[in-house]
Amino acid sequence: MISMAPVGSAGGAAKYFAADNYYTIEESAEESIWYGEGAELLGLAPGEDQEAQPGAGKGKDQNVPGDAEPEENALGEAEAPGGEDGAGEADDGEKDHGEKGAGEESKETAGRVAENGALASPERAEADGAVFDPDQIGGNVGGKQEIPPLAEEASFNPELPGGGLENGVDTSAGAEKLEKMPLSNPTGKVDAGTFENILNGKLPDGSQVGEPGKRAVGMDLTFSMPKSATLLSLVGGDTRITQAHMGAVKTAMGWVEANLAEGRQKIDGRAVPVRTGNLVYALFQHDTSRALDPQGHVHAVIANMTRMPDGNWRALHNGEIWRNNTVISSIYHAAFRDSLEKLGYAVQLQGKHGTFEIAGVPKNVREAFSQRRADILAKATELGTATKQGLREITKRTRDDKIAVEDRGALTQEWKARAADLGFVPEQLIEQAKVSANKEAGLLERGVGAIEDGLKGARQFVLDSLQKPSDPLVDTALKRVMMTGPVARTQLATASAIRILSQREAAFEVHQVTKTAVDLGLNGVTPELIDKRLIELTNRGELVPGDNKRADNVVEMVTTRDALETEAGILGEIERGKNGVLPLVRPDRAVEVLSGASKERPLNDGQMAAASTIIASSDRIVAVQGLAGAGKSTMLGAVANVLDFEKKPALGLAFQNKMVADLKEVTGLEAMTVASFLMQHDALLTGDHPQRASKSRDMLNGAYLIVDEASMISNNQMHALTQIANVASVDKLVLVGDRKQLLSIDAGKSFAVAQAGGLATADMNENLRQRTPELRAVAALTNVGRAGNALKLLGDRVIETNDRVETAAEYWLNLPEDERDKTMLFTSGRETRANLNEHIQTGLKDEGKLKGGGLKLTVADRVDRTREELRYAHSYQPGFRLEVWTRLQSVGLERGEYRVSRVFQNGKVEVERNRKRKAFDPQKLASGAKLDKLNLTATKEIEVHEGDKIRWTANDKTRDLLNSSIGRVVGIDGSGVMVERGDKSVVRLGMDDPMLKRIDLAYALNMHMAQGITTDKGLVVMGSEERYLSNQRLFNVAVTRVRDDVKVITDDKEKLGRQLNRTTGDKYSALEEAGRLDVDKHKIAARDPDKPFDPGSLEGLGLADDKLRAGPPSESKPEPPRQQTPAKQGNDEKAVQPLSLPEKSKGMEL
Repeated sequence: MISMAPVGSAGGAAKYFAADNYYTIEESAEESIWYGEGAELLGLAPGEDQEAQPGAGKGKDQNVPGDAEPEENALGEAEAPGGEDGAGEADDGEKDHGEKGAGEESKETAGRVAENGALASPERAEADGAVFDPDQIGGNVGGKQEIPPLAEEASFNPELPGGGLENGVDTSAGAEKLEKMPLSNPTGKVDAGTFENILNGKLPDGSQVGEPGKRAVGMDLTFSMPKSATLLSLVGGDTRITQAHMGAVKTAMGWVEANLAEGRQKIDGRAVPVRTGNLVYALFQHDTSRALDPQGHVHAVIANMTRMPDGNWRALHNGEIWRNNTVISSIYHAAFRDSLEKLGYAVQLQGKHGTFEIAGVPKNVREAFSQRRADILAKATELGTATKQGLREITKRTRDDKIAVEDRGALTQEWKARAADLGFVPEQLIEQAKVSANKEAGLLERGVGAIEDGLKGARQFVLDSLQKPSDPLVDTALKRVMMTGPVARTQLATASAIRILSQREAAFEVHQVTKTAVDLGLNGVTPELIDKRLIELTNRGELVPGDNKRADNVVEMVTTRDALETEAGILGEIERGKNGVLPLVRPDRAVEVLSGASKERPLNDGQMAAASTIIASSDRIVAVQGLAGAGKSTMLGAVANVLDFEKKPALGLAFQNKMVADLKEVTGLEAMTVASFLMQHDALLTGDHPQRASKSRDMLNGAYLIVDEASMISNNQMHALTQIANVASVDKLVLVGDRKQLLSIDAGKSFAVAQAGGLATADMNENLRQRTPELRAVAALTNVGRAGNALKLLGDRVIETNDRVETAAEYWLNLPEDERDKTMLFTSGRETRANLNEHIQTGLKDEGKLKGGGLKLTVADRVDRTREELRYAHSYQPGFRLEVWTRLQSVGLERGEYRVSRVFQNGKVEVERNRKRKAFDPQKLASGAKLDKLNLTATKEIEVHEGDKIRWTANDKTRDLLNSSIGRVVGIDGSGVMVERGDKSVVRLGMDDPMLKRIDLAYALNMHMAQGITTDKGLVVMGSEERYLSNQRLFNVAVTRVRDDVKVITDDKEKLGRQLNRTTGDKYSALEEAGRLDVDKHKIAARDPDKPFDPGSLEGLGLADDKLRAGPPSESKPEPPRQQTPAKQGNDEKAVQPLSLPEKSKGMEL
């Protein structure tokens, strides 16, 4: 794993890192060496054509006393928990430092740079948007652009034709045109004096970078070995591992230098990032934790300087390094895995970001040599905290000074004795690895025979793939037979990475493709080979570079042919439906009709405009954009009354079953999930079942389809809905939602794309939910993306605490009972929700509110895997449950639930069902599947008592038990559990009832579950360090749920405000990233909604004309003007009497 931290002071860092023989591996020739193109340019290190000579002597300032006191704040207060604290242990909770954090957040959340050139914290100003030019749509897409060939060391960078920059900055000049400083340090070894000078910005020639005393000095990347590798290297004595580890660090840092090193250059009066390709950094090997456990790790200390293309040295713009910490981690782990396998070791992938352990080192041994980690967890248990932020605080506060090692030999012997006491003899595993490696070496020594064997192995790998489904993103199997194994595996890994990313996003960062591909663990797959493959796929038009507005022409984003086709297809279907139907009610009569339909709850102007658009528009597809609390439910109730009176067939659709139930209650309409609807009517799109298609046409012809919470509908689902609407000639497809709230889980923001592309839309902007001026102001600010300002406006309603879970639980438990029912708890993530639920349950037990001794249950816990990830064996773990939703002939699995019993090294997975075991190869699952056919769950233990509030985590529609709906345990006896549903009816679950595995505590809800809920009061629990989860959309959902009062509980108000301001929580649009449509960036000129959307030339992308061409307008009356309420005065025709309609039950306001 890696961790990152700013370096607090140059002097402290010099004492800590560069002290001679201080805390470094004995007799290492590379314990403190300068590296990087920048170091070579400064003469601090020999270049590739000059070999370093570590033994040639030491610098004059090298001899810092060996007993020098390490400066505690050398790395600054922001130091993240890293390898030397035992966090590299693969089975501890800190190994994924930055998980869902800097490496996985959107590109808008990197670092910002102070005016004085200081290094960035993990923040970044929003990138510039594209300029809409319909004439350029597709102009450089589909493989038509000329992309220079990729050099062996190059990164993916398909530059625009021309090479130079319009503004006069020519990055093609590069530093190679400029002279290097004389080589002053032939050994490359770091001495304390020079190290301190460099960190302070003082160059060897005496020049100064930045203003002394007012500049940040550098950053520290710590690369920590997996504990198993540490034990074999430092306890077992396999020095090959130490050398391989340093090689992996060099590989990762080389990638960082080539892809993430940037400076800022003024262009047209603005400081913009420019890639420089050079860093100045030093590597330091350390081998123990603070508790003197073996813990091999390397510090890469990067100085705050880089040489710009014009030859000037400037401050390093390090935002991309901060933001891509998990990418760096994955590249480092991949390089280390590959080297260890060559050394004869078998490795096992563990967790995220490519983390792994060497097979054969038992878990209990790894844990026993992680004393520092054990101390942190013990302190956490004592304090009653389990959050990552709490663990980080404990790590920082309990950190002791490192202990200097007086007798390293004695320490090593102590380690060996501890290992022996545990029954672990590392030498045995090392010898086995050497035997395995020697066999491979023997093959190579046999010359031609070895080459033939190697080719045979590569061909066998590819021949095996002939048995697997064809893949449009890789060459044919016959072509791959002629490739080397690494090249063939790179094709497969890159294709899988693209599918993994494209299931969740319509566009994605190039670096994330690299990360995802190497994380799959296929041998020999490197960033360089991935770059080459990306260039090939771009030239073929399978990948399309994002609209490039960087000064240096670096391509940061890509989208796919399929994503562009889908979004263009959505807008094409909308155009096809323009003026395609007769209005249900003439526009001049709409207000009168709706007034009669809403006697009980009169509509305001915005509601009236929206409802009129639905019943009086001549467009087949229309939208209602309504802010949270704008009264969309009331408006839909009135529309439902009109449809009922007109005996118009109508069906409600929503993203999930809980929303379906709410929609039924609000409108009285029949309703179902979007997924069920699409499955029922898929014959209209496939053409495979003519009889089913005919039945669907008869059912839907002339019907009204009303989609609620449309922002949560993915691109693929929206495309299918709009196609069905036109093919089946429905009278109206109504999309109702709020583009500012939560988006779909899968790729796209289709509701926003549809509106941006010209969909007829009625806006509902009046907030009817919040009942105080302060909360209305807070809601208004969040609706326009100013969440940080909204947080400030809340004032003392924001509570700062070191343990937000405990504070939130205590606050809620201290409320009077009647207030508890009115106050909902909202969290930003699953971990916080689980901890908060446990705290509250404990408090209620202490109060005596929960009865009985409780029932321990083993319940299912969702495992987040994409369809493509389920094709890889490392996604499965023994004990997981595999749900198969339809018969899978390719792998021989029948529908049902299986338990994963074993995962084999050869990539197969063994599952068990009804005491029968079966092994299958997940690679034989079809690639590119559009529907989920498999689902993985882990298990966790919970305890329920009579009185506990629970929620369902799966559906049982026959008993009206719906995913995310709430219940309360009202009884537990020997035969089962009684649960009261929302309608106060009670259902009994026997002890063997499968739904007992599908419950969880529900005192706190994720904000993802909260959309559509209304409550009087709310407690919002968010952490400033949750960089992915603390975003504007989640905050918007949370604070707009409440009518009267909301409090926010966080660790740091100021940091949370900054985090919210820079992190929107948006998803990507393929058309927007390709520069073809303004959706959310608001940097492209607004298009005329009266003109059909024209995506321009998409030649080479396979976009058939019929996907884009709008049908001829039909003879019908025009729709009411957008955003205007139809006049309340009738025309000369006789007025129609208001409708007298049956009373409808009304539900909650959305």
